[in-house]
Amino acid sequence: MKKLSLCFLLLLVSYSADGEEITDESFVGKWCGKWDNVYSLCVTIDSIDSDAKAKYEWAERADGELKQGQKKIVRVNLNTLRLENIYFALDENNPEQANAMGIFQIRTRLAKLTKSVQ
Repeated sequence: MKKLSLCFLLLLVSYSADGEEITDESFVGKWCGKWDNVYSLCVTIDSIDSDAKAKYEWAERADGELKQGQKKIVRVNLNTLRLENIYFALDENNPEQANAMGIFQIRTRLAKLTKSVQ
């Protein structure tokens, strides 16, 4: 449990005095990366309104095709969203980057995400 708590704290703490201002629009876009640098994932956020859902795409094998689903979005704090079992935190020093922590049945996974240029 200590290890999970430490990972969670490291994920959420990325503050800087000279970081860019984060707004609701900062979250909007397609974010892609790899769970544990192995399994591909993408999260597409169109809005973070109270009834918004994110499109979640993931691979269950390193060479697997992406599956698709939706996750309800809840704002946790200034730079963090909860997408059901996934925490998504913007890097306040670089708002084109984010960290994700997925709490899954077998294990917790971490990912660095990059915002796609539209």
